Amino acid sequence: MKRLCETNASRIGGLPAEVIRRLLTFLPVKEASRTSLLSREWRHRWRSIPQLVFDDSFAPAPEKGDCSPDDGKFLMHIYEALLLHEGPITKFELAIPGLGRCHPKLDLLMLYLSSKGVQELTLLFSGTGRCGRLHSALFSAIHLKRLTLQRCRFTPPSGFEGFPKLTHLQLANLWLPLNFFEHVLPKFPLLEELRVLPGCYGYKELAFVAPSLKVLSFHSTLWKLCFKHTPVLSVVSVLDPGLCNYAEDNFADDVPDMVRLFESLPALQHLNLGVELLLSLAAAPHVPCQLPTSLRNLKFLEIPRLLLDRLPQAQVLVCLIMSSPNLETLTIRVIANLVELLEAEDHPGVCRLQHLKEFNIRDSRGTQVELDLVRFVLATAPLLHRISVLPLKELSSKKVVRFLKEVTLYKRISKEAELKYLWDDEVDNS
Repeated sequence: MKRLCETNASRIGGLPAEVIRRLLTFLPVKEASRTSLLSREWRHRWRSIPQLVFDDSFAPAPEKGDCSPDDGKFLMHIYEALLLHEGPITKFELAIPGLGRCHPKLDLLMLYLSSKGVQELTLLFSGTGRCGRLHSALFSAIHLKRLTLQRCRFTPPSGFEGFPKLTHLQLANLWLPLNFFEHVLPKFPLLEELRVLPGCYGYKELAFVAPSLKVLSFHSTLWKLCFKHTPVLSVVSVLDPGLCNYAEDNFADDVPDMVRLFESLPALQHLNLGVELLLSLAAAPHVPCQLPTSLRNLKFLEIPRLLLDRLPQAQVLVCLIMSSPNLETLTIRVIANLVELLEAEDHPGVCRLQHLKEFNIRDSRGTQVELDLVRFVLATAPLLHRISVLPLKELSSKKVVRFLKEVTLYKRISKEAELKYLWDDEVDNS
């Protein structure tokens, strides 16, 4: 047994230094430091890894009734690890459960990291109480390429010149300045991906000025939306933070111009609309049948949830479909009058869905309206090869099977021979 252990230790210790270093980068700091026990060659190797991750493996989650861990104790352990560390730090992640009340104690940490040339920084705070203000030293980290922040106050100093190398930014449960999207965001000239998760507040309107932005995922409270300068923005996902009591009257004073909104997105390829934005567009005095500027690059359109089955929302959806001649994937929840509107707006002999390859229905109720829409898509989409229907959970299996038989019967008399019907796995196939 002793000889076997020595053999295994020699094999582990015989790995090239670069391989050991690479393996250690995938481990949190606490686990990486324990590798010193493996062999002499592994001893203290963790002290030079460029990626430091302090997560729940470093500190156990607080017990019930405790709002946070012993912040001072865990911060002291972090400082000790940093004192032992040698070399550059390219990635730093702090995600200890419950850590949120000690932002003043983190000032030294921000000062230290800003001088180490950190390129990827993740600060995920939690706990209760007011969000703490980040130290101004963070805003001098000019080498940052990826930044993820949660539950803190993002307040740049007056002389903030921006992050010239930042390409990815993710924000959650964050306080933002009023003019963040219009005046602060342009100071990130290379920003390619922006994700705003639920809980962000403080801003007044969404006026995006981001010349390099390619992906926008916005899942927080929506105010007035405007794309002032986003020439390469290709993926837009504007979803709602949660189910709310929406009413179309709520948007009477702040209705976005649908024509101008999409004219500002010349590179749009993937669009995912939530209820809030859909209602705001539907609240306009007039919804055009078709946009004057065609969305020629749009290939993926998704509107997964509708709370109100009203005509203006259907008109917005039809306008987007009619304005997207190269649409390949359409995912919607079927609403009344959609087929009638599509047939009314379509020109005889012109196929508006000539490039559609995939059609998805969400929250299906197995209604005649949905069946009519499937038939319409089959008749106008010659390249269609996949239909996905996800029924409501409360929908009976008998109704699902009946709906499937109706669609299959129509498919048999159509020219499409390789169409596939995919149903949710939870639905009883019997």
